[in-house]
Amino acid sequence: MAFTQKIAKSIQATTDLWGFGILRPTIEGDLVLKNLSMKVSEGKCIALVGASGCGKSTVAALLQRLYEPTSGTISVGLNELRATDVHHLCEHIAVVSHSPNLFDGSIRDNIAYGWMGEMGDEGVMHAANVHDFVVSRPQGYHTPVGENASLISGGQALRLQIARALARPCKVLIFDECTSVLDGANQSAVLETIRDVKVGRMTLMDIRKVPVMKMCDQILLVDNGEV
Repeated sequence: MAFTQKIAKSIQATTDLWGFGILRPTIEGDLVLKNLSMKVSEGKCIALVGASGCGKSTVAALLQRLYEPTSGTISVGLNELRATDVHHLCEHIAVVSHSPNLFDGSIRDNIAYGWMGEMGDEGVMHAANVHDFVVSRPQGYHTPVGENASLISGGQALRLQIARALARPCKVLIFDECTSVLDGANQSAVLETIRDVKVGRMTLMDIRKVPVMKMCDQILLVDNGEV
């Protein structure tokens, strides 16, 4: 069995935990996270809360292997993250960030971006969970979003990011301080979407909005790099 196949089997079978133990990434010599230990079971939704700069986004970055901890380990089931192929890991992790991260194309193209292979209209519509919003626009799924999502609202851009994250069967879903852009018109729709998508996935949310926190299974306060 190839190495990547072993990792895929591990991720599919993971029902126990993601473990964070004594993570110490450094920025200009300063410890961002200190003696931080967490575990999250598959199917659970965890909220990370805390002041700006406390290390919440660092946890999200470590999960994606954007950089490595200087000590300690992060594990997926029985496999250490540092031993996992980054490309293969990315196939199982979807991230919704605070920046729109949408390109100057149509709604359909933005949702389908990153999908391996050709995605049919039915697949896009199923992944979107924004069908009513999209078809209310004259050009439907062919509506341009503009550069940096300039032709749609921040809440609508967030909904498209979530739709894109769901366009492939990810096992880990990360919301990185994205709900701060929500407006009243889109908040209820986004909350309903989050309530649905967290089922069957390990979900990590760096959030500030109380209604979203209440939807999580556990709330962890990060203060000065510690929980």
